[in-house]
Amino acid sequence: MISIILLSLFAGLVTGLGAIISVFIKSPSQKILSLSLGFAAGIMIGISTLSLIPESLEAGSFTICFLGISFGAILLWLVDVLLPHIHKTETECDMYMKLGSFIAIGIAFHNLPEGIAIGASSQVSSGLGISMAFSIGLHNIAEGVSIAMPLCMGKMQKGRIVFITTLTGMATLCGAVIGLKLVSVSGIFISFSLAFAAGAMLYIVSDELIPLSHKAHSHFANIGILSGIILALFIQ
Repeated sequence: MISIILLSLFAGLVTGLGAIISVFIKSPSQKILSLSLGFAAGIMIGISTLSLIPESLEAGSFTICFLGISFGAILLWLVDVLLPHIHKTETECDMYMKLGSFIAIGIAFHNLPEGIAIGASSQVSSGLGISMAFSIGLHNIAEGVSIAMPLCMGKMQKGRIVFITTLTGMATLCGAVIGLKLVSVSGIFISFSLAFAAGAMLYIVSDELIPLSHKAHSHFANIGILSGIILALFIQ
């Protein structure tokens, strides 16, 4: 049990490694920015469509999956609407700060059910739990880059960027503890949580990531999106 908690902690902490990579990229060009935003979009599309939604359908039903996706998207829409001080800003820094915050929220929602999966699978087999923790840790690095890059463009302090990015990864640890304690947790709850995370991330991709990535440089945005989806495919 302790080893799984430590591995889950590791899987969450390496999200900060993605942030460290990002803060060392000084003054990224429009092409690099477009590539990174597109890559973030591709990762989130890939994780949602190749992992979260299929697993949600397997754990529950079409109806539960549909409701989860809908509620996840609606919640992010409400967050968008209820933050008028962000909506009314017109500077480029504020725009990227908003984007980074949105991605952080979406990734945190995504990491929680992933952590539950680590905890629950470890009760079936310790080897399965370990392999899942390492797999999740691998793509958490890419997710850390996705969160940190827009925050860097928003001129946030480097220390805060690393802290916020790492904090989103801690949802993995929280989920693992839940998974260990609630092995018999309802399949409906798992199904809804996975779909909810997918809906939240797909909203962010559609509303923020893809439009901004193409605004910077269309061709590099497409390369980033495809690269992110391919990486997500290999991870799965």
